[in-house]
Amino acid sequence: MAHLSSIDSERLFFKRIFGLGNACPPHLKTVSAKLLKKCSGLPLAIITIASLLANKPRIKDEWERLQDSIGIDSSQNDDSLKSMRDILLLSYWDLPQHLKTCLLYLCIYPEDHHIECEELKWKWIAEGFIDTRWGNLGQEAENYLNELVNRSMLQLVDMNYDSSIQCCQVHDMVLQLIISLSDEENFATVLNGRVCNSLPSKIRRLSIHSNVQQQKVAVDAIGRSELHARSLHVFGKFKQIPLVVNFLSLRVLDLREGSCIWFGKKQIQNIGSLSQLRYLRLHSSEITELPEEIGMLQYLETLDLRRCYSLTVLPSTVVRLRKLVHLFVHDRLMLHADVFGRMHALEEVSAISYVDNPVKFAEQLRNLINLRRIYMPCSVALLQAKNGDYAEALVRILVSSLNELGEHNLQHLHITGSVGENLFRDPACTFPHLQDVEISTLIHRVPKGMASLNSIVKLVIKVRQFDEKDLHLLMRMPCLTHLGLTLYHRIGVREKLTVGGDGFKLLKVLHYEIVLSSGTGISFAQGALPALRRLHLSWTASRVMSRKCDGADLGIEHLSGLVHLHVETNCRCATLGEVEAVEAAVQKAVALHPNLHALQVDVYKTSTENIIKGDKERSEESGEDMTDEEYGNSEIDVSDSPPPTSSCLLVMNSKSAFLLLQVNRYHDGYVLRWADSVVSIIVEWQQDQVRGMRAMNWRKYLSIRTITIKLMLI
Repeated sequence: MAHLSSIDSERLFFKRIFGLGNACPPHLKTVSAKLLKKCSGLPLAIITIASLLANKPRIKDEWERLQDSIGIDSSQNDDSLKSMRDILLLSYWDLPQHLKTCLLYLCIYPEDHHIECEELKWKWIAEGFIDTRWGNLGQEAENYLNELVNRSMLQLVDMNYDSSIQCCQVHDMVLQLIISLSDEENFATVLNGRVCNSLPSKIRRLSIHSNVQQQKVAVDAIGRSELHARSLHVFGKFKQIPLVVNFLSLRVLDLREGSCIWFGKKQIQNIGSLSQLRYLRLHSSEITELPEEIGMLQYLETLDLRRCYSLTVLPSTVVRLRKLVHLFVHDRLMLHADVFGRMHALEEVSAISYVDNPVKFAEQLRNLINLRRIYMPCSVALLQAKNGDYAEALVRILVSSLNELGEHNLQHLHITGSVGENLFRDPACTFPHLQDVEISTLIHRVPKGMASLNSIVKLVIKVRQFDEKDLHLLMRMPCLTHLGLTLYHRIGVREKLTVGGDGFKLLKVLHYEIVLSSGTGISFAQGALPALRRLHLSWTASRVMSRKCDGADLGIEHLSGLVHLHVETNCRCATLGEVEAVEAAVQKAVALHPNLHALQVDVYKTSTENIIKGDKERSEESGEDMTDEEYGNSEIDVSDSPPPTSSCLLVMNSKSAFLLLQVNRYHDGYVLRWADSVVSIIVEWQQDQVRGMRAMNWRKYLSIRTITIKLMLI
């Protein structure tokens, strides 16, 4: 473990306690020096003891008592580690009881494991660690998590758009400590390859990590766990684990990805016997159906089946899960419309692509007044509509239901373009709680109704056309901190739009991608985006350096608060000179940036094998001579077109088209996913591959009157 110098140690110590730029009070300087000496320059020790002191009064006597409770300092490595353990123990015993319990629970995770915080909070709730007196268990769990991070007992890995913690991990020394404490208290039994001479007679929580040598120990441990275990977690691959039945006290069952590849119908046929189960995650391609007995899990709050890809439909008894709060399935699974009419406790559903009765689903959706998050990556209307009128009516019902949900608790919404354009068409639409919107497929332009979404924090959209009105609409969104904007714009206004200092006041993260546009589309003026910290750019060198445009100058040097710049350049159909010109423009902007020494820059190139020698080769490869008018005539909206009844061919015509984006198989046949427009598939062609086949150039494709491509079925 690297040691800090005395100056760096002091800087880290005082910054954590007193904040940046604030000096240590004179009466605390001597005791601070003694504390730092005992930390021996170990960063974890310094930040841990500083986090402990930050929550205590700045009283000399109290700091001295704390200093006296830590062992003798020494430059010897063994004594330094002992001193480190003393500091960690001191911080642990200073925690209130509820935080001690939550911290000990983290011993179930493998070393260096990135812990998804949403998952962790649901498990804490399932185990009964969160005090129900506070009402909102999710928010209280979030408070516990923040407190552990503030005390440096947990390490922050990643943040969400709303500054909540998305991912965390436990430092290996903290993990060793809490595993040791857990063993002493028989809080949890962790089989992670350690020497295990004997198992406790009562196993309360069992975590099994991948280790071939401990297969027999694991089998024995599960056998001993049936009567008392409250949770079972399996990480890694195992050949076989006994049937998980008759666990009368089990509240959490987590068989994650790779751990239960052998786990099939036989292993879950008696799952109804787990009468106390609150959290269930199954990740297995061997599970083709769930038993009807799953409806007996009357206390189940979280059901995660996202990696059960062979599962095609949920049993009808799932509607009996009246306390289910979180439902996660993969996007090829058929859901029953009744689920949305009777499971009123649902707060989060992902992903809804197929339902047995689309109209009933759209009508019943309005009943889920507790729903906070809904993820519909594919429009039900486009998936299962029999004709244009049917699809139109279905979208209207769906929009009506979503509008009603918006008046209650809806905060996160992931939908397709056809639904999004209709939902936010009205300039006076109101969604008072909506914070996060992602429209996953292409829309014509930014809907006018977004101007009234005053609570939006994160927005992700893909638009065909983008002009000054659209830019100003986005800039005026008062709470926007995270924006993902993809431009497919080619027709119409070509001049570069300027982002000034009169908007985007709170924007911290910008993902900006240019797919079909020439040039950069926008530029940043002096004083623009004062709060921006992360900028992700994705563009194509040949288009950015088009003769009709003025190069790759965005004005990145004007983004004074920027700390992370990520640039991805697609080299397809670009000359080496164009690629180098784009790189030079980025390097110049970075060199001029006022925060140059602290700015993290990541630059990537893709499709380098497709760099060309000159314009002649580009014309042959990409059809550069196609005019805007020809391209415009090729943009065909097929949302009203009925799918063929039995064909598995893509038939394409430049005037009228049926687009088959993906063919998915479920229990009674093939379901066809239809694109909103020709442009939706162009992106796939630009990746050089459509369903495993080398892509034909999209412009040549559109210039041919009729082409038939046989697609591979999944």
